[in-house]
Amino acid sequence: MQSKISSFFKSPPASAPASHDDELAIWENKQHDISITYSRTRKRSNPNSVSSCPEPDETTISGKTVVKNKKRSYAQFHLECGQSDFLLRACSTCGVKFTPGDAEDEKSHKDFHKCYTQGVQFRGWTSERVVPVPSVKGGRIILVLHTDPSAHRNKVEEVVKMMEIELESGWIVHELCKVYLFISQHRIVGCLVAEPIKEAYKVVSCSISGHSDSANKKETKSNSTTLRFGNITFQREVKKRAASACHYEVVDGSHGGAIFCEKKAVAAVCGIRAIWVTPSNRRKGIASQLLDAVRKSFCVGLVLERTQLAFSQPTSAGKALASGYTGTRSFLVYKANKADL
Repeated sequence: MQSKISSFFKSPPASAPASHDDELAIWENKQHDISITYSRTRKRSNPNSVSSCPEPDETTISGKTVVKNKKRSYAQFHLECGQSDFLLRACSTCGVKFTPGDAEDEKSHKDFHKCYTQGVQFRGWTSERVVPVPSVKGGRIILVLHTDPSAHRNKVEEVVKMMEIELESGWIVHELCKVYLFISQHRIVGCLVAEPIKEAYKVVSCSISGHSDSANKKETKSNSTTLRFGNITFQREVKKRAASACHYEVVDGSHGGAIFCEKKAVAAVCGIRAIWVTPSNRRKGIASQLLDAVRKSFCVGLVLERTQLAFSQPTSAGKALASGYTGTRSFLVYKANKADL
């Protein structure tokens, strides 16, 4: 057994032919050089094209083209998980939220901001219903009805979007409204929405301060109570106020607080539902000129008096306008019916 194993590991005689395994071993012991030829080429960029990313280098190895140093462009993504101010900034003037650094977003905000502060761009229409008002200076006032072409009504909706930033949305215009637009330098800088009404209420003259001038308030003493602590005596008096001689009801003035008005309604035909002027054109008398146009054109063949105009739940600024225009603090108010929308 031992002799057979030893003979197995003995090398074959030199005269014996070399086997396939021996040829492989001899090939592995020799050094072999593998020649690889390659050439590096760069794509020529088109001089007429503009590219923000450089062209990658290409290498040809044994007839195959391999792209080396390929540069990729990565975009930064963020997760929105309900944050109140997620990469947005709210404009303090127009209230629009935009993303700083985003060119498209900033351009949209810039366009909207300009329309809000300076007015919606208006190139004019071939057929305009111009209201002749001698007091109008530096522009013209046109009237738009619900029966006018869609292009006219779409322009009104564009203006209403600007008004809703300050006056809330969803109630300003309905089918029975007459819309007056103040045009100046190819922009709509003011808008007034009027509607037909049947009755209104007279504001108590000093309701702004929350008290009534006509109310005669009397104080009476009753239910006196005396408390003694030794030589010290305390006397408590309960005072009751008599009912006011003037009966009035409260109309919600939205941002301007409650408005106190008389309970008895008076006849009225024209209600000022909403009035708005662009911030850069305020204090120029535009609102008063719009009110003049309403008085002279709302009723055919009839010019209304200033005190005949009724205002819909005016804000604090609306109260000042109504009082200054009518010349009295006892102007007419009415509650706008939102069910008509």
